Amino acid sequence: MKPFYSIIRKAALSAAATATLLLPAAGQTAEGWLVDFEKAKALAAKEGKSLLMEFTGSDWCPPCKSLAKNVLTQDVFKNEVPKDFVLLKLDNPRDKSKQTPEEIEQYKTLSKKYGIQGVPTIFLADSKGRPYWQTVGYSGDPADKYVANLKDQLKTLAKRDAAFAKASDASGTEKAKHIAEGLSLVSSELALNTYTDEVDEIIKLDANNEAGLKGKYEGLKNSVDFKADLENVMRAGGDDPKAVLAAIDKLIDEKKPTGEAKQEALFYKGSIYFRDDKAKAKATLLEAQKLAPESETSKRITGILDRFFKE
Repeated sequence: MKPFYSIIRKAALSAAATATLLLPAAGQTAEGWLVDFEKAKALAAKEGKSLLMEFTGSDWCPPCKSLAKNVLTQDVFKNEVPKDFVLLKLDNPRDKSKQTPEEIEQYKTLSKKYGIQGVPTIFLADSKGRPYWQTVGYSGDPADKYVANLKDQLKTLAKRDAAFAKASDASGTEKAKHIAEGLSLVSSELALNTYTDEVDEIIKLDANNEAGLKGKYEGLKNSVDFKADLENVMRAGGDDPKAVLAAIDKLIDEKKPTGEAKQEALFYKGSIYFRDDKAKAKATLLEAQKLAPESETSKRITGILDRFFKE
């Protein structure tokens, strides 16, 4: 059995079990696919379509290759999906000899903006690049089922746009509520990174926090900043557990995180304690879980407790 600390340290930010974690990777642009984000947005705006953005590792990632073989190169995909979507391939191959420096830099920028933690990741987004649906990994669905699901997500876009339309006819906190309703279709961190104007407007409209939205989104901003600091601490600590623990405690003391942000910090601490003090590891993980019982990190903690701490 692999040490729990090793598992967490190497894959703590994994997005999904079916996704291959990001490593250097290679790209071939298939027929009908664009590789320039700005050109894809312009074409989508011109044709009144959405974007289908595929983050991939075409020459090294097994699930990416399976998705390409079983779905993306099939006739039903090539014939049906371009009717509603402009296709954008964002590749991170090992062999970058066929990519331009601009494509390589673009991947770095967009993978950070969209919070890519594993490939393949598919986003459906509007012509401004604002996502309304995403999926990570490849479940093995046949092409016809996969395509039908993609097209069905246009209903999600309609829901978002309906909420935004209500917002355009409202003012004050009511307007803020409708905007927030539209943003609820994506994760909070993704909303912060890709709907920045909308988030800023919510905070401005709910200036006195009457609807609780200013507090929510300012808290989310602080949480995202804290998690970025936490990642840096984990990287800088190397293989010295005591140094990492001390750095995490210092960061918690300085930033005073709450909710999911503090949960993430305690999750890392629990993973480190696991090496030498399993009782302390369990107690720390249980403490973390109580901070945000419905979060994705809480679900991971449940899995870890079931696997490593069964009585």
